[in-house]
Amino acid sequence: MPTRCHAPQHAGALRALTSCRAAHTRYVTCLIVGIAVASTAHEAAAQEREWGWAETAELTLVVTGGNAEAKTLGFRNELVRSWENANLSFKLAALRAEASQMTQTATGSSPVNFTVIEESVSVLTAENYSAGTRYDRNVNERTFWFTGAGWERNSFTGFDNRVSWDGGVGNTWVDNETSTFRTTYGVSYTYQNDVTPAPDGNDKFAGLRVSYDYRHQATPTTEFSSVLEANENLEDTSDLRANFVNAVSVTMTSQLALKVSWQLLYDHLPSMVGLPLQRADGSSTGDTVFTLLNTIDHILTFALVASF
Repeated sequence: MPTRCHAPQHAGALRALTSCRAAHTRYVTCLIVGIAVASTAHEAAAQEREWGWAETAELTLVVTGGNAEAKTLGFRNELVRSWENANLSFKLAALRAEASQMTQTATGSSPVNFTVIEESVSVLTAENYSAGTRYDRNVNERTFWFTGAGWERNSFTGFDNRVSWDGGVGNTWVDNETSTFRTTYGVSYTYQNDVTPAPDGNDKFAGLRVSYDYRHQATPTTEFSSVLEANENLEDTSDLRANFVNAVSVTMTSQLALKVSWQLLYDHLPSMVGLPLQRADGSSTGDTVFTLLNTIDHILTFALVASF
């Protein structure tokens, strides 16, 4: 009879394979613990909410097992402190995706006497982290000023660290029970550390930043939001970047909602990646060439949202 054995390439691969097969149990446990912690935090924060604190947390989780194994974990949190004429916000976000690449080989003396060997290696396929803070203060009913700072890491789009500061003014065009619409205009300063620095690249630059933020309560339980942020590099005007996010959330309870969002990241002058140069026969020349990454990245997420 055929026999079957597992022989990963190394101990780390074996641990990764075992970890993947236990992913369902681990993540269900983490989700239960997370809900318990969030409930405790909600009770402890009741007094602060009376003074203007509000918090929103999003959790995205996808786990597959069996012949194809992959897992995606996303988290987003926003904490806001509101006063009569001002707002202070703190934001955190993370997205990480892994997939297990499995290969099978059969060795033996005949079709009825063989051994199947499975080899599995976990590969990181997406990773994005960000954090930021912003302070807004009203000048009058329609005008406000703001200042903020942020950090981001997205090695798959070519940069390990991006730190930015911005400030400017904005206008509130609509603000009623069902809709809000605001625009901002300001200046920014960005420092970026690329995974593969361009030979003649500039890692520090001043910019011109504009944005809009639109939210509409379509029904008592359904909200649509659209946010666009664009940053123009004033030192190289061909370097235009934009972050465009559209989302629909449906309320299930007073504190829980389901949210679908689509994010588009645009960089007219994207980061570069270094590639080893090979000859036509596949042998290496020992040289490295540079090429630009894609100008557009997009992310579609389905999340559970908790509001406190």
